[in-house]
Amino acid sequence: MTNLKREKNPYIVDNSMSNWKVVEYLKKWTEFTGRLDVATGYFEIGAFLSLEGDWQKIDNIRILMGNEVTYRTRAALLDFIKRRLNKELEQNIETIKDTRPLLSGLEAIMAGLLSKKIEVRVFDEGKFHAKCYITHERTGFFGPQALVGSSNFTEPGLTDNVELNIHVQAGNDVEELQAWFEHHWDKGKDVSDAVIKIIQKHIRQYSPFEVYAKALHEYCRGDEMTADEWEKSVSKMFNRLDRYQKEAYWSLIKIAHQHSGAFLCDGVGLGKTFVGLMLIERLVVHEKKRVVLLAPKAAREGVWDKHLDEYLAHVKLDGVFSNLVVYNHTDLTRPGMQAQFDQ
Repeated sequence: MTNLKREKNPYIVDNSMSNWKVVEYLKKWTEFTGRLDVATGYFEIGAFLSLEGDWQKIDNIRILMGNEVTYRTRAALLDFIKRRLNKELEQNIETIKDTRPLLSGLEAIMAGLLSKKIEVRVFDEGKFHAKCYITHERTGFFGPQALVGSSNFTEPGLTDNVELNIHVQAGNDVEELQAWFEHHWDKGKDVSDAVIKIIQKHIRQYSPFEVYAKALHEYCRGDEMTADEWEKSVSKMFNRLDRYQKEAYWSLIKIAHQHSGAFLCDGVGLGKTFVGLMLIERLVVHEKKRVVLLAPKAAREGVWDKHLDEYLAHVKLDGVFSNLVVYNHTDLTRPGMQAQFDQ
């Protein structure tokens, strides 16, 4: 069943036989293949790990993967990379750790991506759900071959799922498939760097101190100071608030947790500035977040700058607000400001 050349053509590869799964088919061709072109709806790092020791024999691997939603702009594509690709590959690597705790094989994948031996693109002009594997044998004796069907380039798609894939011999059919692949590959957006960043986090070598610090952090996790404890014992603003201002502050925190944002719309003279100072202190000091304060120019110069220096001087690092940036609201229209906010 595992000979490269068969009398019967086309033939089926469906993962139902232990010695003739899609992964076995690909392993056989790695002995002869100079380039492998893969079209897949989904891509997982586990696909490479299932071919560990064999995919390295191929000179170039091009992966064209799908995108569930159509994106028309570069910004939207980068958002897709951040949300979907990052999430799915992160989850896949975390799952792999259950059976491969040392994550052996990831270094080779990283090296392949950095050297362009492995290239990954995403097709973002429409829903892309194709599955095709085209092998280009080095000597030209066999000619290009293709496997077309339902197997995604994932470990389950190559090894476990019952799939339906048809082998296509060299000839006009494979040439048409290659032309189809090249057409969509040219339209794809390179996401190799995004895959590299995801893998880098998992193969980074940590120093003994970092391991100790992380272990100590986990050990003491339950002993961390709660927000209530911090307000009563550490905050310099909390005790300056009147009772109704504390209630406004607590309400803002509650609403923000429920709706990812909140507005304070009290009337003039009720101390909205003090409530704002309390929020800034909590976010910067207790929650270690980066905060942007936008204010009208007159209010910034006449109110906020003075009050920040008076009440939140302890938030500064060497005389500078390290995690707090204050802008005039008109700064939003200045060229280049959007890039600063994105950071």
